[in-house]
Amino acid sequence: MLQIWLQGYFLTGDGPCHLYNAQILHDLWSGKNIAFYERFFEVVGKPNPNWMTHVLLGALLFVFKGIVAEKILLSGYVVLFVSGFTRLLKRLDSASLFWPLVVFVFVFHYVLAKGFYNFSFSMALLFWMINTWLLVLERINAVRVAGFFVMVCLTFFAHPVAFAFGGFCCLALLVSSYALEKENRKEREEAKKAQRNGRQKLIFQNLLLLFLCILPCSLMLLKFAAGEAHEGAIVLHPVKNRIIEFADFNCLVNVSSSEAILVRVVWFLLSGLLLYALFQRFRKGFQWQRYDGLFGGMLFALFLYLFFPDKLFGGSLFAIRAQYLWGLFMVCCIGYMVPAGKLKNGAGLVFFLAFTGLSIPRMLCMASASDGVKDIVSAEQFIKPFSVVLPLDFSPGGLDKKGAVIADRNWLFCHAWQYLVFDKPLIILDNYEANTGYFPLVWKDSTNPYHHLCTNGAMEGQPPYATINYYKSKTGVTIDYIMLWCYQDKWLWDEHFRKLYKEIMAGYRLVYKSESGRVELYERRSSPVSIEAVLPEGQTNQD
Repeated sequence: MLQIWLQGYFLTGDGPCHLYNAQILHDLWSGKNIAFYERFFEVVGKPNPNWMTHVLLGALLFVFKGIVAEKILLSGYVVLFVSGFTRLLKRLDSASLFWPLVVFVFVFHYVLAKGFYNFSFSMALLFWMINTWLLVLERINAVRVAGFFVMVCLTFFAHPVAFAFGGFCCLALLVSSYALEKENRKEREEAKKAQRNGRQKLIFQNLLLLFLCILPCSLMLLKFAAGEAHEGAIVLHPVKNRIIEFADFNCLVNVSSSEAILVRVVWFLLSGLLLYALFQRFRKGFQWQRYDGLFGGMLFALFLYLFFPDKLFGGSLFAIRAQYLWGLFMVCCIGYMVPAGKLKNGAGLVFFLAFTGLSIPRMLCMASASDGVKDIVSAEQFIKPFSVVLPLDFSPGGLDKKGAVIADRNWLFCHAWQYLVFDKPLIILDNYEANTGYFPLVWKDSTNPYHHLCTNGAMEGQPPYATINYYKSKTGVTIDYIMLWCYQDKWLWDEHFRKLYKEIMAGYRLVYKSESGRVELYERRSSPVSIEAVLPEGQTNQD
């Protein structure tokens, strides 16, 4: 919790974008600034996955302001993740006191640092989905079935990967549970036939319940996947470099390469424990265990990691998500395969020490990142309400006041300026989420900057590029302000950016520069000036 609350801002790559869109949803729900927003955005009417955190943040904004709402959301994720994962590990082995401490290593991961809040929440909900299904397998009643159905729906609206993976694991747990009962019956040849028939009937009931509970969301997922079919069919093939990357376990290297050594220690320790677990599991031959469905889940995650494409249904970073899932289910398999004792308890304490060690560079990085965000937000006082702002990012990883890179592992600053919107309505043009189609808000085509201001996300490139005057002539929208983050004259060597720079210098004037010099804010001039009049001293138009 200190990692989230200690600094003014807990900056993640897409986190500000989530919050910005939630702020717009909140204003629309409240009947505020509707005419202003409706020129640019429309609300999606389809129940797609990836909605959960936008809706939760929009609701929290009725009570809390901006970054406080975001921190409460992230705190909720931490509680949900730790409690659900710990509950499952205690079910797998109630005798190991310290083994559940391994949970903390997985709370903060690379995909969370990218700002993928929906996926992170779905990982927390995945454990609750499995926990409630195990309760149903123990005894069927209306409350447990209803609880499982709710968890299935929540997981779906958080992220489709967790929903699909959770459905597979629940089916695998049902199979392993049935296989165990079938094996036990071989030892009870004198058992009554009625008992066997009753058990088979119960297995059928569980299978039917699972099917009915996941069917509604499965149909919605199929409809969603059909809408993303423009990507073409999924082609499965082995990706060789992923085998090499496997040992780096980069899913836990969040913001700084300084985390890599400790993460590798975690990986090798987990791998050693898993090999020991498999040895213990199979040294006397194969026998079914009740939780072997989790072992099936681990193998499935490995298959996804090694063979699936990195981009799937409009999303990206699929491989590192699958690697993260593999790590989570490694922990589960060790949990039920390795007997309770000093080994597991000692390992749990070592993992907690590793988490503590990883927290230090992460918190130092977040402190520096928070300071950078304060620099950006300091420009807000010079921006008028109901304005259109174009941010241009020249250092997605951020630079501190001494010019050193803040986050060399993650692009924390790719959307940081979207924290500007909490005191006044603004249109921030690099709102990439509104260009995807699977979040609640989408750009209207008539004003979509990803269609008319730039193509292929060029305004988020290095260096960024956009056609300001063309955007106005095509859409009728005037860009009122342009914000530069960590700009340096070296980028003028790029031909495309030099064209953009000329447009900025001719059409805008500098109204604010932060004390550190990292933030420059330009306001549109009432009338353009000659480009020669505004170029840096000694630099000609030809230069």
